[in-house]
Amino acid sequence: MHPGGGIRVFGVSDRPQVSLRPFQPGDAAAVHRWFNNPAATASLMEQRDSFSLEEAEAWVSRAMEDSGEDRKYAIEVEGYEEPVGFTALYGLFRQTAPELGALIGDEVRGAGVGRRAEALTLAKAFDEFGAHRVYGRIPARNEIAKRTVAGLGWKHEGTMRAHLRRDDAPADDCEVWGVLPEEFRAAAADLLA
Repeated sequence: MHPGGGIRVFGVSDRPQVSLRPFQPGDAAAVHRWFNNPAATASLMEQRDSFSLEEAEAWVSRAMEDSGEDRKYAIEVEGYEEPVGFTALYGLFRQTAPELGALIGDEVRGAGVGRRAEALTLAKAFDEFGAHRVYGRIPARNEIAKRTVAGLGWKHEGTMRAHLRRDDAPADDCEVWGVLPEEFRAAAADLLA
């Protein structure tokens, strides 16, 4: 087992190969690990006190469904046997824009995995699903997420003050960010080549 939790089978370069795939029933153990990793979940919009293996199995089962308006993708990184996180598009096929969600659950953060996975997901949103824009809500203190989306062409569109209530802590502001297809394609051309 790799120190970060994912099972590593061979050396991963400084810029690992990242891909997305649909969830599979065998992914529940990885999902259980991610949602019980305090470093990974600290910046999520909503947090849970615990996340059992049974809850992870149910989460994966829902993530495998492709009949509704949400899509979730397992993030694979070359050299790891299990997915290291996920991306999601929430609210496809509406007049309003879908929302991007992401969680890097294993210790590959900081190597460009999130940026690449989000770029692949945005390409799906615009090219496969015909989204006219994508937005995201980011806790204001999550500087890494804000730098990641800014690097993909996103613009800060506003702040919801004291939007996120946390136990034993002051409420956090939440920033709204958004991107249009042409902004994304210009900013992410290097990732889409």
